Amino acid sequence: MPFEVFRRHQRKMLAILAILAMFSFVLADSLPRLLNPGGAPQDVEVARLFGRPVRLSDLNQMARQRSRANQVATMLGLSMFTRDFFGGLKQRDLIDALILEKEADRLGMPADPITGREWLRAVTGGRINRETFDQVYSRFSNDVSQEALLADVANQVRIAKVRMLSGEPLVTPYDTFRAYRGQNERVADKVVEIPVEDFLAKVGEPSSADVQAVYEKYKDVLPDPDSPTPGFKTPRRIQVEFVTVDAASRAHALREKLTDADLRAYYENHKNDFKVPSELPEALFADAADLTPPVIQPFADVRALLADRLADEKAQAEVNDVFARIRDESLIPYADAYLTMLDERAADPNTPVKEPEPVDLKAVAAKDGLAYEITPMLSREQAAKYGLISNAQVGSVRFSNGPNFVDEFFSSKSGVYEPVELTDIVGGRYLARKLKDEAPKVPPLDDVRAEVVRAWKLEKARPLAEKAAKDLAAKIKAEKKGKIDEDKVDGYNVLALPPIARRQSGISTNPFEPAPQVETPIADVPHAGEAFRDAYFGIQEGETAVAADRPETTYYVIALDRREPVDFNQFYGPVGEEMRFRSLARQETAVSRDDAWMSRLRRQAGLPSDWTPPDEVSKDEAQG
Repeated sequence: MPFEVFRRHQRKMLAILAILAMFSFVLADSLPRLLNPGGAPQDVEVARLFGRPVRLSDLNQMARQRSRANQVATMLGLSMFTRDFFGGLKQRDLIDALILEKEADRLGMPADPITGREWLRAVTGGRINRETFDQVYSRFSNDVSQEALLADVANQVRIAKVRMLSGEPLVTPYDTFRAYRGQNERVADKVVEIPVEDFLAKVGEPSSADVQAVYEKYKDVLPDPDSPTPGFKTPRRIQVEFVTVDAASRAHALREKLTDADLRAYYENHKNDFKVPSELPEALFADAADLTPPVIQPFADVRALLADRLADEKAQAEVNDVFARIRDESLIPYADAYLTMLDERAADPNTPVKEPEPVDLKAVAAKDGLAYEITPMLSREQAAKYGLISNAQVGSVRFSNGPNFVDEFFSSKSGVYEPVELTDIVGGRYLARKLKDEAPKVPPLDDVRAEVVRAWKLEKARPLAEKAAKDLAAKIKAEKKGKIDEDKVDGYNVLALPPIARRQSGISTNPFEPAPQVETPIADVPHAGEAFRDAYFGIQEGETAVAADRPETTYYVIALDRREPVDFNQFYGPVGEEMRFRSLARQETAVSRDDAWMSRLRRQAGLPSDWTPPDEVSKDEAQG
């Protein structure tokens, strides 16, 4: 929670932040389009709170206010690690904001310009004055008055304060030790795999009524590899064609052709890139630069680097020229003609409109010596694993931080035939366009009958597999005292899993907070759920346990191989990591308390626990 982080560390943060930093923002007048990406003009009902409807216009109003307050926070240097100092702009965030606003009203918390002004003075240590605020306000002068802007800030402040009313979390020494143990106690188990597949032959065949019943129940459900229940709805699928260039290979070939004159000319034009770092400040003699002339690395010392850089620049320029020509001469004109055709058909459905002449991208690629590929119809999951392009990002350079291949082509804003340039992690360049985009659909029973029959059989076979697992677990405990030494037990494979901790440190984006804990992947059990993890890490010497994976396609008999415990006294000793894990435990407890507090407020507002905002529903359908 950015607001709480700032409150705890405001002295540190204000000491290193400059007032009036960062002026790059999302314009508030674009927010309605962000909240309603489909562009539909209807002011639809999004939810019902306190017995009254909440419409898209209500969310847009809160979004504009929060966006302005976030911009003020950024301009004053408060948003060091996030642009959303007061919270996000997704529909779920805004619904929570409306609920918190109602609670602030009930508590009588003010949201007037004076409160906003005093809060700004407090958080900036009195550094903000009339001149400073006028500079901030100049970004909004056409959108809101000064008094309204201060009121916006005040309202978002009280919303943030209400969110924190659950108070500081209580963290005991045992909570801290549990956080430490979760990352440091390592467990190695032996697990016996008992696939449900092995019992399908024992359940017979379903009747026509059985097949129809299963189909009707799950025909409108998208398949989920982590769910034990089936889904027969065909997910959204796309087809993409693209040309690709190995820019690294081109650069290697060009490097061999570079002459010494080429490299020396490049060196002369880029000498400043090869300065030798000086122990003295560069501006020591700012008025007499000739007293401290820069020391440049000799040409011979940087010749190899020059060759690599110049060859890469030439290769990238060649690729840019080729892609620009294909895009501008072939792909964009066709995309424009295609959109024009759709507009003409929509305007007059009764008049035939000729489709534009298609572009044979494969022939264009062959002419320019480029590799060409066209994908089959891909679901989102399949696209995420489709070759090197699956890890490519939009942009003409590596690590551009643009949308990745899947997010770009499954975006609701991505149209067919629009050319997109991408680059993968090894420098491969792609010019791609989407050819087909099929929405999720319910297939007829005859098309998915085999899947329906299999789903019925899996449901009937699971109790048999579970019973076999429990019987085997009892046998191993009674006859072998909970030890598994063989590679196979009763014909079932045994997996020997290496010692791992239940949790590991994730990636932190905030140096004032510890890295969050994430679950450690378990080798050979890709769909391990919470039940399996509890059994795996909780198993004791001489005991056995039975647990299934999340989709319940395999049951596992679990026995301890060895445990590498941690010591309570050592943890709290002079060289222990008590402080780090106390902070981590406090962070996790705070998140848990915040979730519980917001759940209570949502219930009081009458928001159903299974409510899903429209923007997330659209996203789910797009990802399907």
